[in-house]
Amino acid sequence: MIIATAGHVDHGKTKLLHALTGINADRLPEEQQRGLTIDLGYAFMAYHSTKSNQHQTLGFIDVPGHEKFLSNMLAGVGTAHHAMLIVAGDEGMMPQSYEHLTILRLLAMDSLTVAITKSDLTTFEQQQQLEAKLSQLLVQYGFTQATIFHCSAVTNEGIDALKQHLIELADNEQQHDNTLNFKLAIDRAFHVKGSGLVVTGTALNGQINIGDSLCLVSHSNLKKGHSQAHVVRVKSIHAQGKSAEFATANQRVALNISGDIDKAQLKRGDWLLHTAPTEIITRVTVKLNANQPIKHWQNIQVFHAATHTTGRIALLEDNQLTSGDSALAEITLDTPLCLTEQDRLLLRDPAQKTNLGSAIVIDLLPPNRGKRKPQRLEYLNQRAGLNTLSDIIEFKLQHAPQSHQQLIEQHQCQADVISQLLVTNTAINQYGDYLCYNNYQQALQQHIITTLKQYHQQAQDNLGVGKDRLYRMTALNQPQIIFNAIITQLLNQQLLANTRGWLHLAEHKLQLTATEQQWWQQIEQLMISDPQPWWVRDLAAEIGEDENDIRKLNYKLAQLSYVAAIVKDRYVTHQYLVQMATEVRQHTAQHQKLETAEFRNISQLGRKVAIQLLEYFDKIGFTKRKFNYRELKDQDLLQQE
Repeated sequence: MIIATAGHVDHGKTKLLHALTGINADRLPEEQQRGLTIDLGYAFMAYHSTKSNQHQTLGFIDVPGHEKFLSNMLAGVGTAHHAMLIVAGDEGMMPQSYEHLTILRLLAMDSLTVAITKSDLTTFEQQQQLEAKLSQLLVQYGFTQATIFHCSAVTNEGIDALKQHLIELADNEQQHDNTLNFKLAIDRAFHVKGSGLVVTGTALNGQINIGDSLCLVSHSNLKKGHSQAHVVRVKSIHAQGKSAEFATANQRVALNISGDIDKAQLKRGDWLLHTAPTEIITRVTVKLNANQPIKHWQNIQVFHAATHTTGRIALLEDNQLTSGDSALAEITLDTPLCLTEQDRLLLRDPAQKTNLGSAIVIDLLPPNRGKRKPQRLEYLNQRAGLNTLSDIIEFKLQHAPQSHQQLIEQHQCQADVISQLLVTNTAINQYGDYLCYNNYQQALQQHIITTLKQYHQQAQDNLGVGKDRLYRMTALNQPQIIFNAIITQLLNQQLLANTRGWLHLAEHKLQLTATEQQWWQQIEQLMISDPQPWWVRDLAAEIGEDENDIRKLNYKLAQLSYVAAIVKDRYVTHQYLVQMATEVRQHTAQHQKLETAEFRNISQLGRKVAIQLLEYFDKIGFTKRKFNYRELKDQDLLQQE
């Protein structure tokens, strides 16, 4: 267990820890000379647990009390779940006492212990008055379960009682969630002669063993746009100040690591994780609790664990919040942070140097558009009401397919969590890396069928569409692996048919009459003998039939995939398209792209008709235009039978 101190400068935080542990947490020479805590300090108290009947260690993070070092204070309390507020009995609550208390409330500490120090300098009546005032103040701040102690680091009065309380607190602490992977916020890095690089920090989740590998996520690299993490190996471990074989959540941990990394590359706030995120996070959606009025697009400081950055806050439901309000918001970060869903952020006003509020991260990858639509806000409000990992994952799956790997990254959870979910919930299916519910599959199946019905009604001269185009028509921005699986299912169920690469409804079939069959034989001979795009009027004139009759015939022929209209009333045979497509495939295989002039040479067509044919290839999804050239997009279309 870790307990962070808080309180005004010179109220005796470091001396109290020395009385409790025998350790002077002021480790820097400058701190010892000035008698002033500047950076984070650490101390440990050994005790015998009556609950486990084993020797345990309680850890403390000593934070600076001076307002100039508030960022260091926030790095200390940002990784702790328990806090001890120290108030000098001869001075009472001072400016930083109030500010630190506000910060502890915004960070939603699991427990708060209040130590009134310097009892040797106050009378019993003064102590009682201060305790009464503090009791009332703590209730106002929402700390209804806080416990108050009077003590003196000089006479040791009350130290034993405070120590016993902290031991009981540690014994009753909830066990850490074993479904989460290891996660450590680095606050120091240094070299040890003969051992190498050592990093220290507070383990927030999971467990790490000697010999395990971890991913080192550097905020400096994220700022440069590099998401690739360094892989390091754990050579040895110190947990709670002692050599150990493993370390777990809520412990102070020192890891001796090896890998392609140097101390100069590390900064306070970097992370050691089991699974490195692949996305660089610069924008997040949060559930915001306002401590002071907040305006839309206000400049803010964002404190997270042992690091911080600046950014702006966009309110999604209103243009301004008053103190005590709760609302949805989106934070745009000036530099990326390594975040996990459900992480708590502290927000400050950089100009006024005040605490604006706190926020819980509920979406790491918010959409660029539609963020204020009623459906989106309803989704976010429901999501914000969930706390447990299993509930959150199931909720996200009920609304959209989810990447298995992305879920692990966004929650830093173990893969077994998702595997177990698949076992217990048979309504969830997995396709490659993606998970989705049955009802999502059924809805997408019906959407594909409905879209094809509409297409057949509107494009009567086409038999169907290519798979790539159908994906863009029905499932754009959805996982293509799920779409492909559903297409296969529909084909197996004979609800869809695949004719020469064109997907269409199975019942969408045509037959030529005897007269139409004779006309087609004549037209086919013409188009084979002179392989180029033909106008309907020219075909009608060649075989001596009415133009409207031949136009209707070509509609049928196109649906049967015998011919295709590259523009209205201008047709080519399917075999001619296959021949041209084969030429395009061969050319792009060698040159990666196709210029219009190059296609004119390949096809021996005039510029206008060559462009018409290229635009037809674009329309069906065979090619894709980029600037003044084309690239191959769906090479499975128009294959030789």
